[in-house]
Amino acid sequence: MIGICSSRSLWGTHLQFTNDASELAHAWKLMLSVLADTRAQAQSPEQVELIDEIGRAISSQWAVYPDFYSVSFCADRGLLGQWPGYGSMGGGYAIGFETRGLVCPPSAFSQPERFLNRVIYEPDTQLEMLRGIADSMLALFATVDPTGEEITTVRARILAALGEVVGFAFNFKDPAWAEEQEWRGVYVLPSGELDGVRFRPAGGVAVPYESMEMGAVGDERLPIREVVLGPSVDAETARKSLEMLLASSGYSDVEIRVSAVPLLA
Repeated sequence: MIGICSSRSLWGTHLQFTNDASELAHAWKLMLSVLADTRAQAQSPEQVELIDEIGRAISSQWAVYPDFYSVSFCADRGLLGQWPGYGSMGGGYAIGFETRGLVCPPSAFSQPERFLNRVIYEPDTQLEMLRGIADSMLALFATVDPTGEEITTVRARILAALGEVVGFAFNFKDPAWAEEQEWRGVYVLPSGELDGVRFRPAGGVAVPYESMEMGAVGDERLPIREVVLGPSVDAETARKSLEMLLASSGYSDVEIRVSAVPLLA
């Protein structure tokens, strides 16, 4: 909380270095499954070749994609399981943001492309969305004469779009995590771009992250609208210290709420 207020930024962690590597494995498994189905329906050798090329790109994982940095949010300000997991026992904060400020970078900052999506937990919905994208790619490819010069341009467009598909698929998670009601802010940098990238120690490795400034044009503050105090032994003292912290960082207009969740033993 102190770091977020004082720096007026959020840390977006490189998705290759998230806490749970199974998230990414889930997305890749789905994409390869959809490609296998699409390949069986291909109507020309050129389509088969393109599908195989996309499959090789997906299998190489990080070799050809942009670098994706992510910040995770929760739709429920008082979710019971979040307090012991992320807020420390007997404390912690849930910071409520205005979503518009998380998506559009203010003109004062030079920021990478960003988008905010709800995480999808339903396997049928995940497959349906990926199949729709695969069908659109092949339909575009099928409208072009495979012997003409235009085919090279279309192939390049499809493979470039693959990076966006990969970023989109990062919003797929196993149904076991559905309780988290996660929204994910994903920020895109060209592959290998290190300008502005910082590192923090975690799990024995140097984890790359981006420090993301956000907010309305002309306002250097983060778009914080409320802060929920977690379960605490002394809620009044916790509230007073939070009021002082917010005011000292220019957030005196932020609403403070106290969680109704009881302090866990």
